[in-house]
Formats: sequence, C-alpha cells, structure tokens
Amino acid sequence: MTASPRVLVLCNGAPRPEDQGEYKNVLTLAYQLNVPTERNIELALPNFVRGIYHLPDRLLDLLEIAAYVFSADRLIRRGERDDVEYHAWARSFEFRIRVRDHAFWSQDDVNHQLSEALTFITGDRDFTFLFQSGHRTPATSLFDQEEFRIEPRQRTSVMLFSGGLDSLAGAIELLETSHDHVCLVSHRSQPGIMRTQNGLVKALEQQPCYKGRISHYPFLCRLTGVRAPEESQRTRAFLYTSIAFALCKALSQDEFSVYENGITSLNFARREDLTNARASRTTHPRTLALLQSLFSEIANCPIRINAPFVWHTKEDVFRKIRSFGQELLIPSTVSCSRTFQNLGNATHCGTCFQCSDRRLAGYASDCDDIDGLGIYAENFITANLDGEARTTLVDYVRQARDFAMWNVDHFYKEMLNGLVEVVDHLPGMSNELEAVETLWKVCRRHGEGIERALRIIRERHDHPYSDVPSNSLLQLVARREYLKEPVQRLIEAIVPRLSKAVPQMFAKGRLPKDETDLNQKIHALLDDWRDDDDLVSEHPTVSFAGARVIPDHALTKTDLLIETKYIRGGTTPSKASEGIGDDLIKYPQRKHTLFIVYDPQTAILDPHKFQHDFESRGKCTVCVIR
Repeated sequence: MTASPRVLVLCNGAPRPEDQGEYKNVLTLAYQLNVPTERNIELALPNFVRGIYHLPDRLLDLLEIAAYVFSADRLIRRGERDDVEYHAWARSFEFRIRVRDHAFWSQDDVNHQLSEALTFITGDRDFTFLFQSGHRTPATSLFDQEEFRIEPRQRTSVMLFSGGLDSLAGAIELLETSHDHVCLVSHRSQPGIMRTQNGLVKALEQQPCYKGRISHYPFLCRLTGVRAPEESQRTRAFLYTSIAFALCKALSQDEFSVYENGITSLNFARREDLTNARASRTTHPRTLALLQSLFSEIANCPIRINAPFVWHTKEDVFRKIRSFGQELLIPSTVSCSRTFQNLGNATHCGTCFQCSDRRLAGYASDCDDIDGLGIYAENFITANLDGEARTTLVDYVRQARDFAMWNVDHFYKEMLNGLVEVVDHLPGMSNELEAVETLWKVCRRHGEGIERALRIIRERHDHPYSDVPSNSLLQLVARREYLKEPVQRLIEAIVPRLSKAVPQMFAKGRLPKDETDLNQKIHALLDDWRDDDDLVSEHPTVSFAGARVIPDHALTKTDLLIETKYIRGGTTPSKASEGIGDDLIKYPQRKHTLFIVYDPQTAILDPHKFQHDFESRGKCTVCVIR
C-alpha cells in the first residue's frame, strides 16, 4: 500500500520549510490577530482563561495544540464513504508549532505519547510534532500569575458536557447523588450546539434543588471563513478532554468524568470495513487510558479520567433520566451527527447511526413518547433510507442480534480482536475473564433491548392492510436483512465499489490488455480497501479432493474467493460460463465465490439470466460489470 502524502501544519507563526515537496498540503493556522499570517481559527482561549483566572504556560500550550489538531482534522478531507481506496481515510500529519514551554514539549517521551494517543483516536496513519520556542501571549487578566490558584469552596466534580443525552444523564446523576459543585465543560463549534448547551444548563440551573451548584465553562474553537470539508471530527475527543484537564488543574482537582454509554464507547466493529479511521474511538477505554497517561505526564502527577457509564447501554441512560424525573429535558438534547444539515425545525436527521441508536433505545426504555416529539427530520421507521443509512441500520441490528444470542465463549471467540484493545483499560476489573464476562453481559443486555424495541415498533407501526415502505426499518425487519451471512454482506459492500471503479478505470476506450492486466488492477483496488495481509492474488492455494487450486483473489480472513472473467475477443460469454462452472466444482463448499465478469462490449445479452443461472446453484455471486 502506498503511503499517503504528508500534510504539514504550521501553527503560531512557525516558519515554512524551504523544501515543501514531500507534503501534499501545507496549512497555516492562527487564531491571534498579531501574527504575520491570516487569522483562520476562532479560539476563545483568553475568555476561557479569564473565567478560571490562570493557567500555566504548559496548559495554555496544550489547549492551543488541541485546537490546532482539531482544526487541521476538519480541514483535510478523508476519503468518500464509498471509496474503494480505503487508505484515503488514513492521513499523515506533521505539526510545527511554536510553544511557550519548549523544554517540556520537545521531550521524546511527551512527543511519543501525544502521537500515540492521536493515532489511535483518529485511525490516521501518523502524527508527528516539531515544537519550536519563542511563543508568547499577553496576560489575560490581573490574576494571570504563576502563584495564583483557585481553591474550591466545596467538593467539585468536573465533567464533559456536550449537550447530548449521555452527558445530560451524567450531570443529573452527579447533582442528584452528591452535594458536589458540578463544573460542566463544553466545546462550542456551531450555533446550534451552543443553543443546546445553554438551554440545558439554564434548565438545570432553574431547578431549586440544583440552584447555585452548576458552573458552565464553554470553550469556543472553530474555523472562520471556510466550511469544514471533513465532519468525522475524531480529534474532538482530544480537544474536549484537554479543556476538562486544564480546568481540573485550575481548580486543584486530579480527575474528571466522561459520560458515554459502554456500547457507544466500545464501538465494536459492525462489519469488516468499519475499522481504524472508519470507526469512532472518541471515548474508547484505550483512548481514555492514553489521554490519562499524557495528562499525567503534563501535570507531573496522576490524573484520572472516569467513565461512569461504561457498563450502561443507551437504554439505561434513558431510564436513568426518567428515574430522576427529568424526562422532559430529553427532547432538548442533541445526539445527531448531522446537525450541520438543513433539518428545518428538527434537531436530528433521524437516519444517521446516532439517531437510529437513540430512537431504538427510546423504544426499548419506553421513552419513545417523549423522545419522538418532533425532533427528527425523518422517521426511520417508515422513511426510504438511502444506501449508507440502510447499511448502517442493518449492521447495527445484526450486531445486536448476535450479542443477544451468543454465549460468553462465543462472544470471546468472535470479538477477540476488539477485546484485545479493551480489557486492559476497563475500571474495576481484577482479571481478563472478569472483564470479558462483564462486557458480554453489557452487550447482551443491549442486544435484548434492541430486540424489544423492534417488537414494539412492529406492533405499533406495521399495519397489516398497508404496504411496508420500501427500504424502511419496517421492510428491513420484515425481510430479515440482518440475518444474511457476513460474507454476503461483504459482497454487497465490494460489488457496488467495483461496479463504479472498474468502468472509470477503463474509460475512454482504455480497455485492459488481457485478463492478467484486469486482475492486477482489481487487486490494486481491493488491496487498498482491505488490510495488506488480508488479500492475496493467486495465493494461497485451496485444497480440495487432493488437488490444489488457486483463486484469482482471496480474502483470507473470510470465506470469500474472487474470480475474474474478461469477455473480449476469443473469450466469449459461453467460454466465461464454462470457466465459472469449472470454478464452482473445484472450490470447497464452505467457500463463497464472487465472480467479477467484465463485459465492456455488452456481449452478454441477458446479464440477469446469466447471473441467475449460476447464483441459483448457491455459494456464488455473479457481478457483471460493463
């Protein structure tokens, strides 16, 4: 796999290098008005510092670093969601930043911890940092001096507050079960998010039992003058937790909390291609462990990041809010990942992963009557879902079904790769066996809750005398799309990508020279999509009845073989048919074979019949590409 060109990011007036040839893009980022470059980030760092009186230079540096990383993340686009070349999703960044505490940030160990945390959180290829000295900012208040500290007058709890359902539940639980003063830390980047956070904080402050116990610390960080081309925002977790850590140090605290339910935090892959950059790890246990280690290094003392909801499901979060009598605040929270779209008066699109997860949990917890009060632009129960939304929902329900049906041993076997990154970072676990069993129980409860939600939805919305809307949740459940084998789901991901990419590759009459040439190009497409060690062409051989046969391509971690047929000149449709028939006989029945038939001159008169004749025999799929 060819490495992606590096992106160079110059911050706080760091100079450009003389040789820029190795960099795909060179970004210059600045938030101050008194630097030589144009200001292109809005960063409310001075206001945030005034609110807490003082931050040491090292923490000011951290907030700026986090803001610059977040901004660069949003300015450099990942690949399209239907890209065949999946490595486009993994980028390479080199940051050159002028800092105040150069002696600290230039240490190899600090640099390594920062890079390791960001690489895991984002799934990007790598992050490197070159720190330069000489950065200074003016005093932000009369109290901006090293010896000044705020000593809390009462016990204080610091927590992240996004305005989502889980963070609201966490704030309510803290206020209800303790006498602590609760500090809510927010990152603001869009007007809608600001309104949501302000509205929820105001609603909590107005309640007599919470009066005088809440402080809200918003931190503004956003691009100016440009619409962000990348919306995945994987680095937001680094920015958010850095803000909370800085506040903790100003308040002489050594811990803060991140409230996110365990199913969302763990985010076990729901299909083969949802790994690395395509899977969010923003509150993953290993993410929090890496950030906790980095912050402890910066503070020169132990810092703890708590995850109180790691053993909760989204259904549990709904029930918790209702148990405290605060369910009327539920519609005011925002969970949608597409709030930047024009949703009219709605606050949620209704079809993204976060919306689907929330709605199903709402039904499972009997909170759908409150959660569905006009906040969704589309009703995923009856809406015609687009390709991505449909695939996401099917994968989600399939995984929930598996969790509900697997025993603990099968759960361990199937989820081993994901568990390796989790078990060593879970709180309160004495050994691996206890961690795995506890995780299994949480996932099983989640699966059972989704099954309960689907039963309720069908009872209420599936009317026997009405047609089931096409590509809706009701149709997906009626057709049991989530019961298809993983290999079939994998094929359904490969086929549209190849069907799109192969004609583009050979556009304007540039046809492949022969079948070998076609195979080499298809291999390149698949190799960029899959992991390097998971795709081989004409290797390994497959044993069958004492013979050794070699497929054109094999995905070694699945039971999928891929054979390519190129119809041109002497290779007629009948000859391709004979080749497919021979392949079906020689390959083991446990394997599923995907036949890619490239027919650029439309020699196959009836491609649907051609496909059906072979697919009716089972264990194969035929894709005719023109």
